[in-house]
Amino acid sequence: MPPADTQTSPRPFLITARAFALATVAVIVVLFGTAGTLVQAGELKDVHGTAAIVLHVVTGGLMVALAGLAYSRRRGWWTVVVAAMIFIYSFIQAALGEGATLRIHVPGSLVIVIGAVWLTAWLLSPAPGRTP
Repeated sequence: MPPADTQTSPRPFLITARAFALATVAVIVVLFGTAGTLVQAGELKDVHGTAAIVLHVVTGGLMVALAGLAYSRRRGWWTVVVAAMIFIYSFIQAALGEGATLRIHVPGSLVIVIGAVWLTAWLLSPAPGRTP
């Protein structure tokens, strides 16, 4: 009987992480598009709020998928840390989204954009698919 290989394949995690990364970028595009209308005309607040909730979901999914990828590859834990920071900061952003803290909310959104785009670019590069 051949020995059982207990190592999990990284491929499903990589595909899932790529999907969540692309979804995160898509949600960010919606958030930026609705933010402009929200600030200028006071409209689309419901769409913007819903997109913010979706951002929590997709960044959480990205974090979990990257954790599975890092676990299966036995490396790349830095990606989980970055995804966790984005996930946590998305809640801070939501708390800063109204009233006097809006001045912090707008530039703070760049933290999420930079982290999400960086992870997405990395996930779509050949680097995560390489075997150790």
